[in-house]
Amino acid sequence: MRHLQVPCFIFSALAGVLLAEAAALPACDGQSSEVKVSVVAILASETSTQIDPRLKSIAAEVRKTRPQLTGFRYAKMTCKPVAVKSAETFDLVADQQATVTVLKTADKDNHVQLKISLPTVAEITYTTACGKFFPIMTNYQTANKEALLVAVRVQPCNKKK
Repeated sequence: MRHLQVPCFIFSALAGVLLAEAAALPACDGQSSEVKVSVVAILASETSTQIDPRLKSIAAEVRKTRPQLTGFRYAKMTCKPVAVKSAETFDLVADQQATVTVLKTADKDNHVQLKISLPTVAEITYTTACGKFFPIMTNYQTANKEALLVAVRVQPCNKKK
């Protein structure tokens, strides 16, 4: 089987933008000691002009590189406990899924390391700030020609001393 790698656009600059919008998104519930991974599916459109208020800032950032995307809607958020060195699959939209592996939990600087597999994107391993959403733009399009943007967050973080 041949694997086609389609370039993706990683909007690391959007991480700060999503930080501001994270307060508007629901938190993962649960009092478990396990690491909680939140995966948000966002759909962007060239035909709609409506922007979910929770996504206003991210829409502005995405439109800097993809100005043809004019509408942004919050499709789905899923939260699951994931043990270190374990993987969990998250449903996104249609029949698309993301697989997230927690490689390292929060270190002394509250950085976590994840490996993620997304539709139309080669596997990505990255380190990001705990408690912050890390957004990734895929090249997947729904039947309605909406582009899929995925944001991932890990909690809990180390308490500040």
